[in-house]
Amino acid sequence: MRLEPAEVSALPLAACLRDLDGVPVVATPEWAGPCPGTLSYHTGQGHLLVAPDEPAIELDGLMGRLLAALREATAAMHGQRARRATVFAAGLELMSGRPPGGQGTVADVLDLARAAIPARTQELTVKVEEPVPQSQVPAPAAVALAVVQLAVNAQQHEQAPWVALRVAAGPTFYVEWPNPDVVAAEVRSHRHVLRRQRWGWGYVQMVADALGGSALPAGPTGPGRQGASLGLGAARLTLPVACVRGGRVERATLTWDQDPDVPGFGQPLTGALAELARRTEAYPGHVEFHDLYRARSTGGRTWIVLSPESDSARARDLLRGMAHEQALWSVPEPHATRVHALATLLAGALGEPLPAVPPGIWREVLPEACTALGMEAPPPAEAMILPDPRLAAFLLAEAGGRLVISGDEVRLEARDHPLLISLRRDPSRLVRLVG
Repeated sequence: MRLEPAEVSALPLAACLRDLDGVPVVATPEWAGPCPGTLSYHTGQGHLLVAPDEPAIELDGLMGRLLAALREATAAMHGQRARRATVFAAGLELMSGRPPGGQGTVADVLDLARAAIPARTQELTVKVEEPVPQSQVPAPAAVALAVVQLAVNAQQHEQAPWVALRVAAGPTFYVEWPNPDVVAAEVRSHRHVLRRQRWGWGYVQMVADALGGSALPAGPTGPGRQGASLGLGAARLTLPVACVRGGRVERATLTWDQDPDVPGFGQPLTGALAELARRTEAYPGHVEFHDLYRARSTGGRTWIVLSPESDSARARDLLRGMAHEQALWSVPEPHATRVHALATLLAGALGEPLPAVPPGIWREVLPEACTALGMEAPPPAEAMILPDPRLAAFLLAEAGGRLVISGDEVRLEARDHPLLISLRRDPSRLVRLVG
């Protein structure tokens, strides 16, 4: 589906179309300018910027600090370990809503993927099929992680003994495996993080959407072979949107058609989406909402969009990605302490309880973390409730102050600092580091 500039103002989003030079072309009435959490969708002839309804500046700031810590850690590493960390960090950048960056070659993607696949699979043989095209590739590390996910899926879900990495025109990256007798199971995964069940395939779709490409799940690719692919050909609009007229989907993007919960091209609206369209048509120009979908009616057409993920949803997906890809990152100090502490703070900002540790862990890890961050460890604390020692050391280094015992708990006495915004203070203004 091609979105004409004149149609952008009808989208039920805070959105702005910019040309390839970044010059604004047209915007919706809700657009107030880019802000933290703004997403960019390639349209072929420009970029569609979509801003969140309510920017979560605090969450975006924590994600930014975490990603910066990972970039610094990656820069301090070498060899295969650095390549794996590069792939990992690029994936988290994309999950956080940051536009994928950098340029490379097909060979760069394959080198990064071959470094990372062994860390995520068990004795899976990987071979690269010649010839390898010399094509340029945007965001090679993010693309490499998608290739890694396809290889992991091949072993875990298709029992592949080996995979072949093949690159066709486009470029299109294929991950293939021998499977002459069994047809691969159909992969159906919702695009939105709140409905996504398979993280790996969801990430592959995320890369395709960010780069205007397309992802095809497992299917026959040649005699005796199955395969899945990521194509980066001509850029297309990847915002999941449909144009409805007369109660039927008149036009839709491919990403809309791939949503398992909605009617495809030419099909009638039913159930909740039909009711959403009726409400919208009764109030032309206004944005109406239902579940994950929003709509606006104008000029006899109704535009329905799958709402972009919120900052909180992206932050949760980022933490889920860190857990999912744990095998890819093992960073040196002091970066390990910083990354761990920032991830813990991000989880706390999302409402997760801050962890407590046993006394033995506190006594062992706190001095090590303080030394890694270049400061002296505080005096021993005799308390029943002890916080994560790496979090405590990081906050002492960043926010200053000192650790004090309040009742049975170790707390932080410090002035206001951006990193402490999401943490609770007790009546005496001490910062709670547990719970």
